[in-house]
Amino acid sequence: MPQLGCHKIMAPEQAKILIVFGNNLRQLRKDKQLTLLDLEVSSGVNQGDISRIENGKKNLSFTTLYKLAKGLDMHPSQLLLISFP
Repeated sequence: MPQLGCHKIMAPEQAKILIVFGNNLRQLRKDKQLTLLDLEVSSGVNQGDISRIENGKKNLSFTTLYKLAKGLDMHPSQLLLISFP
């Protein structure tokens, strides 16, 4: 089961949401032909954190969501347009 932070275990439903969100973020980044480093520079979010978010291993705050959207040159709501299988 994926971990949230250092010691907290998240529920399977939460893990699924983070995995789907992370996959969407990765696809949007790749569609713009950006590396993790490129997105770090444009967003101010550490590339290690971006990697953990993309892999569904890190929950993110609204401010991080905003920074990532700005780094991808899109509205934050576009990052939330995800569908669940």
